[in-house]
Amino acid sequence: MLFKRDEATTIQSMSNTLSSDQSVSIQPVTLPITTEQYETLVNAGAFAETSGQIELIHGRIVRMNPQGPEHSDPIDVLNEWSIENVQRRYTVRVENPIRIPEHLSCPEPDIAWATRRRYHQQHPGPADIHLLIEVSQTSSRFDRTEKLQLYAEAKIVEYWQIDVPNRMVTVYRQPQGELFRFVQTYDESAIISPLCLPEVKLVIATLFPTT
Repeated sequence: MLFKRDEATTIQSMSNTLSSDQSVSIQPVTLPITTEQYETLVNAGAFAETSGQIELIHGRIVRMNPQGPEHSDPIDVLNEWSIENVQRRYTVRVENPIRIPEHLSCPEPDIAWATRRRYHQQHPGPADIHLLIEVSQTSSRFDRTEKLQLYAEAKIVEYWQIDVPNRMVTVYRQPQGELFRFVQTYDESAIISPLCLPEVKLVIATLFPTT
């Protein structure tokens, strides 16, 4: 094939640029894991020897730090409070998965009030969740950024984040896009109630040890 002089000059110039320009390279791409792929790994025991809690968040496998007593104690309190007050109207799930395949996620919130039924064939989805609670000891930033975004995208109707170091609870409601329209933070002197059972009261001070 014959090229005109100006065309040949242009092609040679491009070739020289590509060979000499170190910035032109093919970058590696991280491929997200689907919920189905993640569940296959879990069922195969791929994380059996891994310490800490394993979750799938936006296609990434995330290992959370193992719990210390300051983290696990409020979960125990919330579990007992939930069982006493739900009275079989919802299924109380503790650190069990929620399936959100449309956002490549399978988080394991500390407490979830799910529609009352058996989940022996498939984990509940966002439409089954009426209250979701995360207890944050060292993961506060993650719980109020990436997990918050995920729960808003999934349209979780109500999300409580328990901030253990600061002895506060932030309530998120009315999901819209990647955020919640209603956000209110309460200190330990407050009493809060979930939307799904407004007659049920949580005294925030009971979540934290007396000083």
